[in-house]
Amino acid sequence: MKLVKSDFFKNASLLFSGSLIAQGIGFGALYFLGRMYSPEDFGEVETLMKIAGVFIAIAGLRYEMAIVVEEDNHNASDLLRLSLFINAVISFLLLIVIGIFQIPIAHFFKLQNQQLLLFLPLIIWLTSSTESIVLWRNRTKSYPKISTNRIIFSLSGTTYKLIHPLMQWMGNGLFQGQLLGQGIALIHMVYQLPFKIFSTTKHQLITLAKTYRKFPYFSSPAALLNNLATSMPVFIIASFDGQEATGYFSNAYKLTYLPMSMLSLALGQVFFERIARLRNNKEEAGSMAHQLINTLYVIGIVPVLVLWVWGDQIAPMILGEQWEETGIYIQIIILFYFTMFLTSSFSSAFETYQKLPFQLSYNFLFLISTFTALYLGYTIGGSTRIALTWFAITGIVLRLAILNYFFVLFGKNMFVKTIFAVLITGGLGYLGFTIRDLIS
Repeated sequence: MKLVKSDFFKNASLLFSGSLIAQGIGFGALYFLGRMYSPEDFGEVETLMKIAGVFIAIAGLRYEMAIVVEEDNHNASDLLRLSLFINAVISFLLLIVIGIFQIPIAHFFKLQNQQLLLFLPLIIWLTSSTESIVLWRNRTKSYPKISTNRIIFSLSGTTYKLIHPLMQWMGNGLFQGQLLGQGIALIHMVYQLPFKIFSTTKHQLITLAKTYRKFPYFSSPAALLNNLATSMPVFIIASFDGQEATGYFSNAYKLTYLPMSMLSLALGQVFFERIARLRNNKEEAGSMAHQLINTLYVIGIVPVLVLWVWGDQIAPMILGEQWEETGIYIQIIILFYFTMFLTSSFSSAFETYQKLPFQLSYNFLFLISTFTALYLGYTIGGSTRIALTWFAITGIVLRLAILNYFFVLFGKNMFVKTIFAVLITGGLGYLGFTIRDLIS
């Protein structure tokens, strides 16, 4: 299979074009936002969104992931209804829990505006509902709709974030813009759904819930652990070093993994739909996966090297002089985010090949390992920089290991190629730092 010439690449390109425009809007605005808001403002929003992200991953108990796998269209629609219903219930329960424990939560994360915690269930409901409908649209190959949705989310939210300081409105404009953008994105996704959301039966929902019970039993805990692990730097930094350091890390993330994740998400959504149809044809699945990993590496290696070598100079140029520490964080974590970029597109293999118990075990290992690295980095190393270094090294090893596991599922052996890629990346990085020393 020639990936570039297939409709896989065309569909992924359509999704990525929307992601690229959306990311371009965010990147262009970041130049102004970095000068309009303080590191503490960014840190506060990043902490809140990471807390929300943990629950967004499990708000539908992962039944939404079965939408693409299910072969019957009517059942797929009912799976969407089921995930939306569960999401609403969980979001409401979270509102009660946060209302009770609002003060200790704010104290643990050193949040100044603790009242913003009460809006987390709304963010969770809006985002999880949107993502569930996106998966249904992905199943029906409604890629123009998904692509447009990303642009609408970015444009509406970013516009508000820019206007807020100029109008001198109260509150954190970054958080308010996120909330507004997500609400508009959900309205756009719901518009013109070809079926009625509430047109189903209790018996049908219960039947499907039992059929796909492995998703809440295994995929939900795995998703929870994975999100806790990837969010762990924000939680630990906020707890140990406060919201200013969290803000520096927040924009390091925005300048590194966020752009890469847009592409991996676009490719991953199309790959999920395709691999679900090819799961019994390992030769074709392996060929497609092999071409995809080659494409991802070639696309990512140059910007990764540039940020690795010159990140400490690039960040202040984009964000302003007060963000120099962000550039240091970029240089520390960029290789870890590169491995995340390479693996994220293939993560649907867990659902496709029904390897949910293994996914749960791996994500538990990832969580414990990264938490330990960060905690010891602070308690022994004594600084955020050291904590992030230990976190990055641990994450790189585990991400490369799971990438090789994915390719075993696809019928390919990637071990030798992985070692070769590591050596090439390291050699290019050494060359880059040598050039920097020569011209400085």
